[in-house]
Amino acid sequence: MAAPVYQNSDKNLNIQDIVKALAVGGLINLQQVDIFIKKWSSSKENPLNFMLDIGIKHPIQKDRNCSHDEILAILAQQFGVEYLRVDPLKVSLETVGNLLPLAYLDRLSIVPIELNPNEVIFLSSEPFALSWVDEVSTQLRRKIILRLGSPRQIRHLLNEIFIVQKAFKGLARDQGSSGQEKMRLLRQGKIGELDALIEKSRGRNLGAQDGFVAKIVDWLINFATLERASDIHLEPKKGLAQVRFRVDGDLRVVYRMDHEAMMMVIARFKILGDMKLDEKRKPQDGGIKRNLDNGKQVEMRLSTLPTNFGEKMVVRIFDKNVAGKDLDFIGFDQQDLNLWDQLIHEPQGLILVTGPTGSGKTTTLYTSLNRVATPDVNVCTAEDPIEMEVDSFNQVQVNPQVGLNFADCIRSFLRQDPDIIMVGEIRDFETGEMAIQSSLTGHLVFSTLHTNGALATIQRLIDLGLPTFLINSSLTGILAQRLVKKLCSHCKKAVPADHDKWKVLLDGEKLNTPEFFYEPVGCEECKQTGYSGRLCIYELVKIDDRIKKVIHGKVEIAELRERTRGLYRSIRFNGARKVASGETSMDEVLKVVY
Repeated sequence: MAAPVYQNSDKNLNIQDIVKALAVGGLINLQQVDIFIKKWSSSKENPLNFMLDIGIKHPIQKDRNCSHDEILAILAQQFGVEYLRVDPLKVSLETVGNLLPLAYLDRLSIVPIELNPNEVIFLSSEPFALSWVDEVSTQLRRKIILRLGSPRQIRHLLNEIFIVQKAFKGLARDQGSSGQEKMRLLRQGKIGELDALIEKSRGRNLGAQDGFVAKIVDWLINFATLERASDIHLEPKKGLAQVRFRVDGDLRVVYRMDHEAMMMVIARFKILGDMKLDEKRKPQDGGIKRNLDNGKQVEMRLSTLPTNFGEKMVVRIFDKNVAGKDLDFIGFDQQDLNLWDQLIHEPQGLILVTGPTGSGKTTTLYTSLNRVATPDVNVCTAEDPIEMEVDSFNQVQVNPQVGLNFADCIRSFLRQDPDIIMVGEIRDFETGEMAIQSSLTGHLVFSTLHTNGALATIQRLIDLGLPTFLINSSLTGILAQRLVKKLCSHCKKAVPADHDKWKVLLDGEKLNTPEFFYEPVGCEECKQTGYSGRLCIYELVKIDDRIKKVIHGKVEIAELRERTRGLYRSIRFNGARKVASGETSMDEVLKVVY
């Protein structure tokens, strides 16, 4: 390992230190040194965070950027320390949580992560600011070992160790009368009295117990967004309750807590979502808007469910920035992007987006509507529930309990001078008929269906009892989509292409077999899963005269597929393109298309 650049100095890292070390390490060239220094001069970001986020091309694999791990490992080598990525869930509060004050650690950007009889390992983002080492070593009577970490990772660890874990401990040991009374009411199931007690305390400062729970909830929301989670599952169990995040379509456990703490956390979410605290026998829905630590605003949809071990909650997270005016997330090729843009700018017609729950239909609809919701257009939406609030839409929450269903909303919309109507889902004949009639009377109508493909959508409409002549007159386009996991660009490996699997996937369609497939491996960047993020595979069908001739009252899927072969590119074909480009694996696409 190289000797430290500043063995006897006490200074903070600056941009010059970092870019020069990256140049010596071979990640950037000498011409880029001045470019990065100039770019940073107009930034207020920490120089290390700035260089981690700016995007440095990998010197060998030119099609990807270097990971944070790779950049920090090179810097650590040049600075004469080791780099260490730390799992916050494996750092024990009992071991390191009481060594030094939080304010002291935060000021120096250091955090203790491991303690043994002879030494303490500290993570630091300032490997040359060493004035504290001798003092702390004397105080702890142990040798100090330094490891390099990013300022962002250290801040997250400090929050996790010194705020969240202490909040759980404080929640457990709180002996205040208010805290004891709330826990007693929870244990006895007297939720009505608990609701009254919390309402009474809303007008005054939070007590210790309320403050602990608020910190835990804030941390959960920020941690979930940091981990790119789409859902938070709060699940009471027979033993310890568990918190799970859904990341890239898969659930994984991230925390466990005692049952009473879980009840308090769920109660806090219910208060934030304007839900009834005393109703635990029936499912409830709610919503939250939240500003995160990184400045982003997210919207969350809350759903509770009574289980045999208590009330379970799922928090679905929506990033408002995702549903913008950019359809890149769908992965349209240029031909299909032009076709979709043409369809959504038609003056009238019915456009359907289909796919299973969690396949990105809502994001597609919101993004498409954003593209056409100009100031001279009246956009009305009927949703159940309203998942993201958009200023340029007139959004209505469906409420069957008061007699307001999708069909009723459409009838009301027609008296509101609409140009574009979005119906959350076509579930029955009445809603389907109203959507079709609206499209035939000069409106552009968007909606969704839960079907397995574009052609299955036609059969589903027929099964609902809608006449084929109305379907042919109104339906202009169908987009069927699925989400597949995206291969981690830092660890995926090439293997010789399997020609048999390629033929099975294409099912008669023509596309040249690539020389290589790519498979998942697993690394620190993707948390050993081999995948990072998700991408969309799709099939887009324009309902033109050739397809309309195929649609009749007793048409079956097999007949539709056979007679429309070659008129559009199937989801299999588009999945094969993603495999050929190395964006996802063959097994992942086959799992979805089957």
